[in-house]
Amino acid sequence: MKKWLTAAGAMWLALTLTGRAGQARAPVVLWDLASSPFAATSGSLARVEGRVRMDGASAFAIPNSAFPDPSCFTIEMEIRFGALPEQSALCVLDQRVSDTGFALEALKWGRVGSPLTTTLNGIAYARNSFRAASNQVWRLVFAVRDGAVAVYQNNVAGPQYLLRITPNLAPVWIGRTTPRKGQTRVADYDILSLKVYGPETRYYLPGESAETMKNGFVGGQGWLVRLPVKTAKPLPNILYYGDSISMGYGDRFTELMKDKTSCYHWCHFVGGVDHFPSAAFEAAASVAPFDIIIFNNGLHSLHWAPDKVTDAQIAHVARSMIRAFRKGAPHARLIWATTTPHTAKGRPVNGFGELNPIVCRINALTDAVAKEEGIERIDLYALLKDRLDLAAGDQYHWSAEAYRMIAEALRERCAALLRTGN
Repeated sequence: MKKWLTAAGAMWLALTLTGRAGQARAPVVLWDLASSPFAATSGSLARVEGRVRMDGASAFAIPNSAFPDPSCFTIEMEIRFGALPEQSALCVLDQRVSDTGFALEALKWGRVGSPLTTTLNGIAYARNSFRAASNQVWRLVFAVRDGAVAVYQNNVAGPQYLLRITPNLAPVWIGRTTPRKGQTRVADYDILSLKVYGPETRYYLPGESAETMKNGFVGGQGWLVRLPVKTAKPLPNILYYGDSISMGYGDRFTELMKDKTSCYHWCHFVGGVDHFPSAAFEAAASVAPFDIIIFNNGLHSLHWAPDKVTDAQIAHVARSMIRAFRKGAPHARLIWATTTPHTAKGRPVNGFGELNPIVCRINALTDAVAKEEGIERIDLYALLKDRLDLAAGDQYHWSAEAYRMIAEALRERCAALLRTGN
């Protein structure tokens, strides 16, 4: 029987769990700053009356044994800050080892607040505001409930993600960070309280529950897929993959397919040619039983000039992408969407950009691979090459009308495939 941990008022009030016999009992604390040993420390720090004074050179680590189940744990923290320089940095939690584990990082402090970035498995996800001030107590909960990751600040919920944190044997560091250029470490703050709860604990704010949470994303190591709105009846499933262009047409495409299909979105691109992340593509393609996968690697490949990347390398990336999608979704029809033109900068746009020959080269090479692999193709380059007046003027993006045209073209192709089953 699962137990539920609920915050009532301030997060640090006594919390109780209900056991099988209906008797209230305290949640099990696996690690407590007030009394538990550190796994390691750096710099100079002292624990006095259960609190720790921190500076930019100090940090401490919670042992990995405090997290027996990486898919279900809760970390509660209470921090009071002293002086906050305008450009300073703090890594609140850090269990990253290479591209595994998690981290919460606050950067670029200011008078109003700082973005708090949640990093899992090497990908930065949420940027919800971290509003701190001198002598203010900031309360944080990092809750992982059966894979659903959430960050709460001062009793306010941030974005929710259904993510699988890649397990590792690293301790969780508090206060460890390497400032970027122009930044300094936060030099004066106190960790007032820190507790870690194990897998029998589920943290929710009043009114929240597993049933009320809307998990907008599912992800793993190197991938993150936006989930569709749940429907009462089963519908065909479509995954569309691409960079910011896919974000431009995505909502329009999803709306056009409303009540006809469930649309999933993976915003991503492969920028290198030395190693293809097949495992990430296979995992993303297995999120649902997809009927159709639309994909395009986007304008992030504009550095693939002939003197830097060979034709064979480009073909290898295209073929690897197709085969990884096929392995993850063996019953899906694949549609390769050609890359849209690179346009001149400024408004009005009346010509192609200087890198457009690279777009044409990548399209031609990928087209050849798509034909060899026997997959569908939709020509978004041809759709927009004579409508440069619809370009946004930044060389890469497009106007709302252009995105509407893309969405409509994809709708027509997907509708035809779903009608015929071919």
